[in-house]
Amino acid sequence: MAGEQGPGAEPVVAAGTPGTPPTAPAPTGPVPPPGADLAELALVTGDAPSAVLLVDLSARTVVHTNSVADQLAPGVRLPVGLDVWSDAARLRDLAGARLSDTDHPLSRLARSQPVLGQGVSAARVSELGTRREPLWVVALPMLDAPMLQQHALVVLLPMRHREAAEAAMDAAQVQAQLRDRAVLATGLAFTVADARAADQPLVWVNPAFTASTGYSFEEAVGRNCRFLQGSATDPATVAAIRAALDAGEGITTSLLNYRKDGTAFWNQLSVNPISGPDGELTHFVGIQADITTRVAADAERDRALVAERGARLEAEQARREAEQAQARLRLLAEATTRLAVTLDTAQCRQHLVDLVVPELADWVLLLSSDEHGHLREVSAKHRSGHHQKLQDYTRALRHALLPGPPTQTLLGGASARRISDYDSPTRRAERESWVSDSSMLDLSDDLGAASLLILALPGRRAGDDVMVLVRGPGSPRHSEDDLDIAVDLARRAGLILDNARLYEEQHAIAAALQSSLLPALPAVPGLTAAARYQAAASGAHVGGDFYELIALPDHAVGLAIGDVVGHDVMAAAAMGHLRGLLRACAWDAAAGSTAAVLERVDDLLAGLGIATMATLAYARLNPDPTGGWTLTHSSAGHPPLLLRHPGGEVEVLSTDPELLLGVAPQRRHAARHHLAVGSTLLAYTDGLVERHDEDLDTGLRRLAAALAAGPDDVEDLAEHLLATLASTTDDTALLVLRT
Repeated sequence: MAGEQGPGAEPVVAAGTPGTPPTAPAPTGPVPPPGADLAELALVTGDAPSAVLLVDLSARTVVHTNSVADQLAPGVRLPVGLDVWSDAARLRDLAGARLSDTDHPLSRLARSQPVLGQGVSAARVSELGTRREPLWVVALPMLDAPMLQQHALVVLLPMRHREAAEAAMDAAQVQAQLRDRAVLATGLAFTVADARAADQPLVWVNPAFTASTGYSFEEAVGRNCRFLQGSATDPATVAAIRAALDAGEGITTSLLNYRKDGTAFWNQLSVNPISGPDGELTHFVGIQADITTRVAADAERDRALVAERGARLEAEQARREAEQAQARLRLLAEATTRLAVTLDTAQCRQHLVDLVVPELADWVLLLSSDEHGHLREVSAKHRSGHHQKLQDYTRALRHALLPGPPTQTLLGGASARRISDYDSPTRRAERESWVSDSSMLDLSDDLGAASLLILALPGRRAGDDVMVLVRGPGSPRHSEDDLDIAVDLARRAGLILDNARLYEEQHAIAAALQSSLLPALPAVPGLTAAARYQAAASGAHVGGDFYELIALPDHAVGLAIGDVVGHDVMAAAAMGHLRGLLRACAWDAAAGSTAAVLERVDDLLAGLGIATMATLAYARLNPDPTGGWTLTHSSAGHPPLLLRHPGGEVEVLSTDPELLLGVAPQRRHAARHHLAVGSTLLAYTDGLVERHDEDLDTGLRRLAAALAAGPDDVEDLAEHLLATLASTTDDTALLVLRT
């Protein structure tokens, strides 16, 4: 029971909300076990609405009721006889007999005997018929209450759980002692306050009130019940009670009250307005129950739930962090894999923008500058496409971005920046300082730009590439974690891009060198010629394989095919030296034999100290007066020439095995053949025949078969042989002549 702080009083609080029928469906929840101690009766009755009567014992009539009692006995006009009211409410004992016909609670009350707890039942009428609902009756004569002598308070408490209620009733019937202390043991205290008197003082309290609060009957009666309030009593709850009493309505609530000794306890309070026969509000009848144990249990449960929820949140946070870490590792691993599969910078840049959208950005810019600080390349991608908008933006950016490396313009020399408030007005001035035309900033806003990560992609030369990761207003702003992973990604991407760019530069140099070393074929009357060179699939696309076709001064033709030991730029340089020596020796020995040419080249390599070793086949074709050509050829350890006769058969033009050029000067030998008109001569390097898992004879047979089946046109034949037989692991050169 509690009162307000200030004028007015809340004399009592009873379990229930006036106006709600006592026969409402029972709440769900755990059911106390049968035979539960009556000390748990508050758990059985709960906070369901109670019917309250004031009975004039002298006249044995009900003189005051609350609204719940009126609903139990509808249509009854007060005052009314106690038995008449009981019959109107269709009260029965547990055996089903009408109370008016038994020596039961209300009958004993008429003899001024208290009823400290007894089970009855009332009829509940619904569309499905009539059913009985258990009630717990407490009836207390108020012989010492001012102005209420010869009156009694009757409270009918609905039972929340039928099984538990019946068990409690059975226990009360069996043990009178338990029944006599039931109300006291449950902590149910009953009070009556005068609703018509100023400050609504208490006019009666039962012994349970004294036991639960420490205030005696004399200390309580005549006072407003606000004396139960204390420093921690909730003012809002007190105000709610005050408002209900002022409106003459019932209320049920819980609040913190204080006993006489100053100890605090939680009170479940219910107040019920009682009216007389004329409908005038006369009293407030209240019920209070000490629910401190329940509140403490609820608080402990809440603490446990909070702790459990906190543990779950921590576990969930740990799980998310682990998933994020794994996602970062996957992203970095995928970046390394996808970027390293190509040495083409355009493909590498495309792989990079594909990787970061949408993982780290809604859209991305990849900027590269030349040695003068001008934008050389701009790559862009948006998760929503917007191809035309991106094209317009990148075109405008090329002209509007201030001169100088983007690393200086956008980063000021730093390696990375996070601008999570990029769309704020305070950033506008900085954004305008990056471009010569501020109107282009509207284009980026149109694409959606709220948060930025700007990162330099480091390479051997600082500041070539900058990556800008952009998130729009609908996406989370970039965090420090996003920046960390982006910096790691930028470091890897920068090195891979730099390697690809370096490879392309080396390739361009190698291509230029190779182009300068491989000659254009001269036009020779009576001969058609085609040549091909293909570098290995890896490397600098240049090596030591070469071919040569020389129009000699005596109208003969010199043909050479060679392979300098090695597969790099050094081999190509050595090949250049060797070609120069060969051409000079072939020109000077125009009338000499092919063997003499090879011997002279050997002498020069040794005499000039050129540490070059190479295989070489050299041939000389002289026009034959009778038709066709006379072929003389020599070999320094080179695979043999192949001759396809006009009829299609292929002949291997073997020579005696001899050492490579550059090993030691030695005597060379020559062989001679006649080439009829329509013959095809093939000179080649070992990339066309050698395989690591087979012998040379197998490769020669395969090449002879391909030559026999090839087309007559020399260009087509060269393409056919290269496409069919060229090795991917070794350089290949070939020269085809058709007479």
